[in-house]
Amino acid sequence: MDKYKFCIWLVDSLLRKPLSFEELQNKWTSSSSNDSNKELSERSFIRYRREAELLFHVQIKYEKRIGKYSLVDSENIQQDKLLSWILATYRLSSISLDIKQKSIIQLEPPAPKSEYLDIILEAIESKSKLHLIYKSHYKDPEELDFYPVFVRLCQQRWYVIGVNLNKDLVRVYAFERISNLKIQSYDGKSISHSINPDEYFSYSYGVINDEEPQLIQIRAFWPQNLYLKDVPLHPSQEVLYETEDFTDFELFVRPTYDFIQALLSQREQVVVLEPLSLVNGIKNVINKMVANYR
Repeated sequence: MDKYKFCIWLVDSLLRKPLSFEELQNKWTSSSSNDSNKELSERSFIRYRREAELLFHVQIKYEKRIGKYSLVDSENIQQDKLLSWILATYRLSSISLDIKQKSIIQLEPPAPKSEYLDIILEAIESKSKLHLIYKSHYKDPEELDFYPVFVRLCQQRWYVIGVNLNKDLVRVYAFERISNLKIQSYDGKSISHSINPDEYFSYSYGVINDEEPQLIQIRAFWPQNLYLKDVPLHPSQEVLYETEDFTDFELFVRPTYDFIQALLSQREQVVVLEPLSLVNGIKNVINKMVANYR
């Protein structure tokens, strides 16, 4: 039995509803994840149940009153972005095995250089360094040693965040601009920068951190206001005022290049109300766009 696959299957199954051991046993027997077609024994279940709890930081409890297993605090579990992503990938993989017409599922291309993910994650977990060549669009290729701290998937691109040991600077590197990637042992020299993965991009739209966060007010006209309610531009987004024709939103976010791109992608359906500096900045961009079409 593939331990990792079973653990994902177990968490996914219990997120849907509580199940007895017999129900889990029957469900596993017919699951496409059961590659070996082996029956789930009670001993294996007990062992892998603990593995699933440790692996995904969840708690699986047995409710004696109804004789079923369930996940503790399942609502918060679904807010875990990494676990949600893992489960979504697993579900899609399971579906693709079951359906005959593969063309009925159309996907975007995978993020470039995803094959680097394994070696970068290995370096992070073992606290090793990476030796690589990085080619920015604005500079000559740079050969460097890099201490990786965490990775981020954003806009169909993988990024690694850490410290450029040659310059002692925090950097964000896109996977597709990396070449000659090698993992190397690290001598334990202390890192002068403290990077908290949970907070580093808290106020960013994407992966740019070169502006201070600000309160930003935007007005979205119907029907775009409905789309922004469904998929907010940023977790801080809140509704300020609403009419039949428009909704005013407030966000606390960095007014960076990629955030401005996101605003402009809304076309005439979204306008910035505050701050004035951002209003003027976007006007300047629009004027340059108009000039290019003359």
